[in-house]
Amino acid sequence: MVLGRARARGAVIVGVRGQLVDVEVDVSQGLPAVSIVGLPDASVSEARHRVRCAVESAGLDWPLHRVTVSLTPAEVRKSGSGLDLPIAIGILAASGQLQGAQLDDCALLAELGLDGRLLPAAGALAMIVAARDAGLRRAVVAGQALDALVHVPGIDVLPAATLRSLVDHLCGGTQLSPALHAPVPEPTAEADLSDVRGHQDSLLALEVAAAGAHHVAVIGPPGVGKSMLATRMPGLLPDLTEAQALETAAIASVAGLDPPGRRPPVAAPHHSASAASVLGSVRGSRVAPGAVTLAHLGCLVLDEAAEFARPSLEGLRQPLETGLIALQRAGWAGRLPARFQLVMTANPCPCGRRNGSGVGCTCTSMAVRRYRSKLSGPLMDRIDVRLGIDKPSPAQAARPIAESSAVVRERVVVARERAAERFAAEAWSTNADIPPRALRARYSPDAAGADLLEALSRDQSGLRGPDRILRMAWTLADLRGADRPGRDDVAVAMALRTSWESR
Repeated sequence: MVLGRARARGAVIVGVRGQLVDVEVDVSQGLPAVSIVGLPDASVSEARHRVRCAVESAGLDWPLHRVTVSLTPAEVRKSGSGLDLPIAIGILAASGQLQGAQLDDCALLAELGLDGRLLPAAGALAMIVAARDAGLRRAVVAGQALDALVHVPGIDVLPAATLRSLVDHLCGGTQLSPALHAPVPEPTAEADLSDVRGHQDSLLALEVAAAGAHHVAVIGPPGVGKSMLATRMPGLLPDLTEAQALETAAIASVAGLDPPGRRPPVAAPHHSASAASVLGSVRGSRVAPGAVTLAHLGCLVLDEAAEFARPSLEGLRQPLETGLIALQRAGWAGRLPARFQLVMTANPCPCGRRNGSGVGCTCTSMAVRRYRSKLSGPLMDRIDVRLGIDKPSPAQAARPIAESSAVVRERVVVARERAAERFAAEAWSTNADIPPRALRARYSPDAAGADLLEALSRDQSGLRGPDRILRMAWTLADLRGADRPGRDDVAVAMALRTSWESR
């Protein structure tokens, strides 16, 4: 048995992203023992037992010497069983059983069974992306993991069934073949806008929101169609780009979910969901992404928003502004992506009938105040479209069926392309993301629109309201193909923002 050193490459999950890990192995004289250093958690420390059984089951020799395994970078906590495979290959290479094997350009991303089988590692797709970004050319995964992966350009993915087959490949024997293509997830059926009857103004509001990536709140009595409108919002959003689809698929792999494909992801937690499940949580050093992260680049739908716990709702303020959620816990501190489009519904009061004059409402004034306080002023101020709706009249319901989601989505795509072309040299691509300084300096409306906006600004107690009206005015201009918002665009944008309050 040769005594020596070797290095293999693996990866772990930090937050919702992969982190490449160098697994350095030293086999030296001493009593037989295996030490793993570099902040491993219990699952990584237990790898010594799984790896030994897997090596012996594969018909290979286990070194009866002192084995030291160092995981670098040492300051990063290592968790999960995905380091089993690089530890096993590192030990075999250090003990002279993989002569001439090229390991520097290969990431080994799999758990080991006691019989030598390769098992899928949680978050394998995020790890492959990290390996690609670090310049590695190959990644070895368990064969079963391919069902949960999408194509990652720039790196060959080699599926292996057993440790023995991988060793044969590394030693020049039977070669593993790269996966030619990854399975494309079947698109899930989306609720269609053509199901909606009446609510013509509401349909315009949804189109504007989708075209500019604006947040939406729909307020109205029970049974008038709030949930129907909210659930049809995701179907109006454009398909994701290849890079965006890969990013959302990597997040889904960390959470153990199927990749959403090219359609924007949708997260719709029940109103009984805890703040940790909505915003994200940390257990030890492991991060569990919340609904705000699972909805990244897609829609977060909160039906019956006023029934959610107040910490869940107030915790949305930061991601609504920054597109990130910062988690600070004893075991981990960092930020997770959370650039979602919020769509929420609520009743005007606990009984739901307090509209206009409030005739028919059975709630006390204290109950109404307590109920509405769940949707605080700072939270509602961050929502562009605040739509108040009532039951459509028989005449409105008898109008022709609304356009399909596909037809409206085509106009949304054109409007977003106009905005992206205008912002080609900027760090943002949608109207909702224009920073306040740039908005006021370079994206003012025409003279008539500016006069109306100035009048509105004098009536607003803060600066956020006029800014959001101007952003929506730009979206309305993009939908009608204008180069700059006019007075009518500003007026319609104001109406969309104050629809609920003006009722």
